[in-house]
Amino acid sequence: MIKNEKHLLIFSLIVSFIVLFGVTILYLISALSGLMLKSILLGAILSMLNFALGYFLIKFSVNKSDKAFLLALWGGLFLRLILGLSIVLMTLIFLEINAYGFIFSILFFYVFYLLIEIFYLNFGRKSKFGGKQ
Repeated sequence: MIKNEKHLLIFSLIVSFIVLFGVTILYLISALSGLMLKSILLGAILSMLNFALGYFLIKFSVNKSDKAFLLALWGGLFLRLILGLSIVLMTLIFLEINAYGFIFSILFFYVFYLLIEIFYLNFGRKSKFGGKQ
């Protein structure tokens, strides 16, 4: 069971590893093409970088004032969304990838990491206010 922030981050890394390991196995048994593998891995890496940036913004601002925390949270979310959209568009235009695999991979990992961020904020809120929520 996930008990704190550290367990949550370890859980997210394990799930990410298992999914990417499964995709690699599908490639090795020739169920996926090399282009599809490249597209899925690129989408996963972009989503993971987006998550890491959000995690560090939250970690940086959690002990700041409420105004600074909300600015980092919402401002960071907006900037990450704009940056991510720009990178996705440039990738789709300039790189030779499978668009469906890339978009599906980004959608899957983005939603997964967004849920991890929400749970992380919830754990942080409980620990900050004495665990009574």
